[in-house]
Amino acid sequence: MAVNESLAPPGAALPPSSPRYAWGITAVLVLSSVVVFLDKALLGLVAKPMSAELGMSAAGFGSLGSASYVLFGVTCVAVSFAAQRVSPRWVLLVCGLLWAVGQVPAVVAATGGMLYASRILVGAAEGPANPLSMTVLYSWFPNERRGLPQALYTAGAAVAKIALAPLLTLIIIAYGWRAGFLTVGALALGWSLLWLATGRQGPYGSPARGDRPRPGHPARVPWHRALLNRTFIGCFLAYFAQNALAAIIFTWLPSYFENALGFSPEAAGSLFGLPSALGIVALVASGAVTDRLLRAGVTSRRARGLLGGACLTGAGILLTCLPLIHTPLPAIALLMLGYGISVTVNTFANPAVAELVPPAQRAGILGVFSGLSVTAGIASPIITGRLLDRAATPEAGYTTAFLLSGILLAVAGVLFALLVHPERDRHNPIRSDNVPA
Repeated sequence: MAVNESLAPPGAALPPSSPRYAWGITAVLVLSSVVVFLDKALLGLVAKPMSAELGMSAAGFGSLGSASYVLFGVTCVAVSFAAQRVSPRWVLLVCGLLWAVGQVPAVVAATGGMLYASRILVGAAEGPANPLSMTVLYSWFPNERRGLPQALYTAGAAVAKIALAPLLTLIIIAYGWRAGFLTVGALALGWSLLWLATGRQGPYGSPARGDRPRPGHPARVPWHRALLNRTFIGCFLAYFAQNALAAIIFTWLPSYFENALGFSPEAAGSLFGLPSALGIVALVASGAVTDRLLRAGVTSRRARGLLGGACLTGAGILLTCLPLIHTPLPAIALLMLGYGISVTVNTFANPAVAELVPPAQRAGILGVFSGLSVTAGIASPIITGRLLDRAATPEAGYTTAFLLSGILLAVAGVLFALLVHPERDRHNPIRSDNVPA
């Protein structure tokens, strides 16, 4: 198997192309997901003490949660296109260092403005992380084996909430909310050093190697064909709906446990990871099943489109039932099921989008996909904050937000099942020297 040399530093030995090395790279990328999502979770964990110290309203705190997404989409798209020419290894390293540096304004913040600056900077650096990590990840696995690695990468968010969020909560309680930002910054710096030592792109990441195009087929697809097709649109709608829910979960879930269900701050921090606990099981199961179906000859239309649409629709229906539940344990169980199943959209949508273009354009299309989809994260925390400010009780405000999210997820799931058909929308266009990079 030929190995992509384009990302190795001059004079460096080529990375091994063995499965063991591929899974090692997967583990390092999973750790990046852990750091990114621990940062996202951090804001929810410091919500109460930080808002009290700085005098922030629910709407004001919701807008702070949205600040991370102000430049998220822009940098996601711009940097991902740049990564078609510059090694994703180095771009991810810069992102990791900015995750660390971006925590400094929050650590020394005396006003809300400094917190906004911190969230905007960190969000801008986190934007490209997801598509670039997937670009590197997919370069180590063929199409029919990408579901499980994608599931493990996405599960990093759950690991952050289940394993590390309770520890971070204890640090915040013991040393103050600023210590939470300092801790995340230190973890980001540690990951950056690890990535510098180990990060490489694999044999399926170059149009000239690994996924070599067939004779007569060009290495690029016109961007209007890659983006304006039913598969991309269906994946975008599903990912948008799930990102809207995820932004609410990361920003408001600890407050929901405290203010609506009556748990203590310590218990709220420990419970924060519960909705993601089922997510890990669902992600690994969906990724393994999808890969097995594809290797057995089942079309991507069925293995990813129909199965993914069914999972998302079911998750949405479960969340719409939350306003009917008024006791803590059943409410938590329903939230676990709804949110946990919804995150499986990552194992279906991202690999389906990656199928639409050759490897040379993979970073670009995944960047556009992620950048457009996460715009949901700008609006949903603000809308939730306004619902809370106007609701008769905190419980009514939160359950209304989850009801709206469930409806959006269910509709998006149906559209995903109807629209996603990678075999139909995968293009082999006529060669053209005018196709933009």
